[in-house]
Amino acid sequence: MTEQPFNALQFARDLERLRADLEHAANEYQPIEHQSPAAAGFLTVINELTAGIDYTTAVARAMASHSAIREKQREHNAAVRTQEELDQAALDAEEAVTRKVACPYCGAEAGLSCVGAGRSGGLKKKSHADRFRLARSLNDRTTPDSATGDVP
Repeated sequence: MTEQPFNALQFARDLERLRADLEHAANEYQPIEHQSPAAAGFLTVINELTAGIDYTTAVARAMASHSAIREKQREHNAAVRTQEELDQAALDAEEAVTRKVACPYCGAEAGLSCVGAGRSGGLKKKSHADRFRLARSLNDRTTPDSATGDVP
């Protein structure tokens, strides 16, 4: 097997293509969930080494870049999970209030789930809109008036 001669121009073109791909994958202006920590680290190594920085320093900076993006992604994912849990808790609380009345659409009694009207006819995860509106109207009538504290 003969060794191919080094082509500096081809190497420079390949390096610029690689840089462009890595910059796209690690673009800091993208949402954090779309940024690639590996691409950011590799791009940092390439930039540092081509700038003449010591390889140990280049690798250390690349690891710091990778870790920073991973930490931001962890924080973002935790915030998303927390918001989803809060949203689900609010929906569950609404559904609990809604199930305190009978459904005028499907006839489900208070405390029971609504029945679907489709082919399966199974239980629905959410109550019908008519039941929701009825529960809200009854709930609005029983809440105290904010000005006087009286129940109408």
